[in-house]
This record gives sequence, C-alpha cells and structure tokens, in this order.
Amino acid sequence: MVTGIKSPLSTMLSNMSSATRVGTPRVTSTAASPTAANASTKVTFGSQTQDIAAIYSLSPQKISASASTQANSMITDLMQSARGGASVSSFSGLGSALLENLKENRGDFTQALTRTNAEASVGSVGKSALSLDITTRSGATVHLTLTQQDDGIAVSVKTEGNQLNDEEAEAVASLGKAFQSVVDGLGKQPPELDISGLTKFNSSVLKSIDLKTDVRNGDDSLQSLNFHTDSSESWIAYQDADFSLKMTSDRSASNDPGDRVAQQIALAAYDKQFDKARIEGHGDRNQMDLLKSVFHALNTPQSESIDVTGKSAEVRTGASSSSPAKGLNDFSLSLTQTSKSINPARADEKESFSYQASQTTEESLSYDGSRSVKQTAHNHLSASWYQQLDPSIPLSLNKDKTSQNYIYHTLENDEVNTTTLNYNSKGQLASVRNQIQVNNLETMKKYVMGDLMDEINTPEKYNRETVKKLLSDL
Repeated sequence: MVTGIKSPLSTMLSNMSSATRVGTPRVTSTAASPTAANASTKVTFGSQTQDIAAIYSLSPQKISASASTQANSMITDLMQSARGGASVSSFSGLGSALLENLKENRGDFTQALTRTNAEASVGSVGKSALSLDITTRSGATVHLTLTQQDDGIAVSVKTEGNQLNDEEAEAVASLGKAFQSVVDGLGKQPPELDISGLTKFNSSVLKSIDLKTDVRNGDDSLQSLNFHTDSSESWIAYQDADFSLKMTSDRSASNDPGDRVAQQIALAAYDKQFDKARIEGHGDRNQMDLLKSVFHALNTPQSESIDVTGKSAEVRTGASSSSPAKGLNDFSLSLTQTSKSINPARADEKESFSYQASQTTEESLSYDGSRSVKQTAHNHLSASWYQQLDPSIPLSLNKDKTSQNYIYHTLENDEVNTTTLNYNSKGQLASVRNQIQVNNLETMKKYVMGDLMDEINTPEKYNRETVKKLLSDL
C-alpha cells in the first residue's frame, strides 16, 4: 500500500515542537490557483490542437512551386539532412538555425524541398509537424513552423505584430539550444523531455513560449507534445504509444532565495512519493523518471539556481510575518501507462498503471486580522499487474489451462493530506492542523490451472487529525 504520503508543508512540519522552526507555503490568492485544476481536463495533446492540424494542411510541393523568400543555402543543407527523418528530432539543428537567423534577418522566411522521384518510389516516410510560438513583452510573436510530409519538407518563420528589436531577436535566438534539447530528447529511446531550458527564458523581454509537436503514421499520432510557459503558469501534455503525461504548474509567485530552498526540500519529498508510487504499483521507471524531470523543470525559478547546502527555508515559530514564505508551485499531474491485455483467457484482466497528484494552496483572512493558510495534497494510484506462482518459471499466458497459474494484483490507493497554518492578528504562527484521509484497497487473486483458488482483499481506511498549538492563548 502507498501510505503516509505527505505534502511538502506537512513534511517540513512533521517533527515540529514548540521551539521548532517551520516553513510556510506559497500563497498567491484567497483561493486555489486555477492552474491547479485537473491536468487531464485543462491540457490537450499536441496532436489534438488546431496549430498542428493547420501545419498538416500545408503542402511542401505547393510551397516549393511558389517563390521561396530569402533562400538560404545553410538552411537548405539542414533541410536536406532533416528530410526523411522519422522523428521531430530531425528538426533539431534546423529549428535552432532558423531562430539564430533572426538576429541578422528579421523578415519572414519560407522554404520547401520536395521529394525526388527516386525518394517517392520508396513510399511514405510518415508525417511530422512542429510549431513554436514565442511572444515578446512588446506584443510581437514569432511563429516557427516545420513539417515533413510525403511530398517533402517545409519550414517557415513569420513575425506577427511589431518587428523584433535587437534585444528581442537576441532573446529569441538564445532559445535555440533549449529548443534543440527538447526535440533531441523526443527522438531518444526511451524518450526524454528536457524542457528546463525553455522554462528559464528571459522574462524581461519575452512573455510566453508555446511548443507543439506531432509524429504520425497516416492519421494515427505516434507521439505528440504540447508545452506552454509564461511567468504565471506552465503546462505540458505528452503522449506516445506507451504512456501519456499531463501536468500544470502555477508560476505566478516571485521566487526569492528563501523560496528556492523550500523548493528543493519539497521537490525531494515529492521525488520519494513518485518513486514509492511507481514501486508499489509496478510502474515503469523510465516513465516516472520523465515525470520527475518535467516536475522539476516546472518548479525551477526562471533566474539562476542557488546552492541550498546547509541553508534553511524556515521561519521561527511565532515570528511576525506579513506574508508566508513561498514554497512549491501549486500543480496537478497525471501519468497513465497504456494498458495491456496479456492473458487471452481473461479479457477483463489488464496490466495497468495510472497515477495522479495535485497540490493546492488557499489563504483566508478573518475580520480581526488573523488568517489561515491551507495546503492540500491529493494522490491517487490505480494499478494492476501479474505475478507468477513460481518465481523461477516466467509467465507465458495463453488459452491453455496449464499456463493459467498466477496471482493477479489490483491496487486502488487514495490519500488526501491537508495542512493548515493559523496566524494570529500579529502575523504570528499560532497553531498547525494536519488531517490525513486514506482509502486504499489491494486485491490479490490466485489462479491454478485457470481456477480461482484464493482471493484476498486488504483494505486500509482511516481519517487522522492532529492540532498543535504553538502560542499560548492570551
């Protein structure tokens, strides 16, 4: 059972006494942040967006038939190298070069290469599309479009709104390396999502970044990405044949040095929770590592990181504070492994893993000046897997009864951890309330020669609440 899951705030407070120092969460408003809404409903996959559909409506052959603007021999060479690539990673150097080109040439750019008759005779190469939109503070938006289709490859760079000034062109071009890291990772096996560079853009010059990619065979999407970031919020949705990941993060709070220390503590706590869920639910290590990489990236300040060794993100109990110290961003995430049916004798059984987690923070203010800060962490795990009866004999399930010897596990774990900090009218931390609600169920079914021999249900359900007073009542 996955039990004892704690929010970063409750982790920091777990060993607290009246003389203990405690950390407090980030507060942005009197209500939970809208970006903490369920990630599965807020974000769509890149393959489902209008931007990707519009790119696939383009025809490299038709573009090539019209006069290409600003023909560039270096871009042509990179397009030749990228042509025929099976992944958007083939766009890596090409996209970076197009961004770099903006420093010297601010005009719109369109170029296409069509497939030769010899290449066309080989058959379909699959389709891929990439859209990168970079919006500046002044209101200009750079649209970078790349696509590879049966009739060739096409690229386009267009600027909408104001023309880029030198500082803006430099800021856009500086994203080339970060862009390259993302698309290179998408082409790896297993795939990686290195979005950390894109989350650290120059926010004094740039306003937002949107990156969408899609790779497909015919009308079937094989891999897609939808990523957005600005100074207020970030989200990401990734999907391939093996799993899907969605995540939202509230980045609206400023990040001072104290915040970053608290973030390191919180990130370490969540890493342990993610790994525990993976182990208990027999999830895939590579998929969970990808989730952790994205989670860290979406909780990293836009400015340079600092060394937190030996430092404390805590404030003294009872100390006066006009606003709580900031911690981990509010977030929502889901990781879902593509379910598999590996037992032809029992179609209702599947190997599966699905994990959701979220954190929300709320602040309320009373008429007398006292206030409370409530942080809620919610974790849900749903999983099922097979276990052989004899560890020395691998499972080889088929319709033959002699193969139907195994244990089938199902796991449904749900936990809500709520920590509330109560401050008096002087801004002093007066008390802490923690509530944990757990509702878990693990089921094991033992089959011998296809017959159900034993079934064990292990429920775990409880509601625990603790309150600690840190200041004496006056």
